[in-house]
Amino acid sequence: MEKKNTNTDSLAKLLQKRWSPRQFDDQQISKKTIFQIFDAGKTSMSCFNEQPWRVILASKDDPHYNKLFECLTSGNQQWVQTAPFLGVVLVKKHFSKKDKENRHRFYDSGAFMAFSTLKAVSLGLFIHQMAGFSVEKVHQNFPIPDEFEAITCFVIGHAANLNTLSKEQRKQEQKRSPRKPVNHFLFGDQWDESYLDASNISSD
Repeated sequence: MEKKNTNTDSLAKLLQKRWSPRQFDDQQISKKTIFQIFDAGKTSMSCFNEQPWRVILASKDDPHYNKLFECLTSGNQQWVQTAPFLGVVLVKKHFSKKDKENRHRFYDSGAFMAFSTLKAVSLGLFIHQMAGFSVEKVHQNFPIPDEFEAITCFVIGHAANLNTLSKEQRKQEQKRSPRKPVNHFLFGDQWDESYLDASNISSD
């Protein structure tokens, strides 16, 4: 009998469970849990091990929460208010050991947030990242060195119970964004020509 790879199965379940809700409940999250999420994120790969990411985080009880909240677009402000934590990710523009631009900083910081997100999902939480915010206002509101730039905001929280939502909110939360098939982006030597015959390969 073939032995199942439970680690692979567990990862597949986390990937399937991950999504970006817009409706959160106000259940509190411990600082220990926050540490676990980003402690997992720090294990991600980065060019020359630069680890260019930095995070400014605020709970709703922190005095600097409003300074971060006001950086969001009005559309995002409407739905993030119940999530207990709001944050912004910043990246270091240059390598530390040589004065050279780190053009991989966005890629590496994205990997950091992906690892953090999967850890959050494993703990029963969700992270929703947002492009809708003012970079300028973040830099105005916080003492951020010129060497760093804000790239994304996010919230962490428990997804709201669908039974507590309005019909319209439930409809929005139950909708899942479609994903393009692998043969749409995996090429060989010819652009737009699939490297695999994906029709004969199962994703299960």
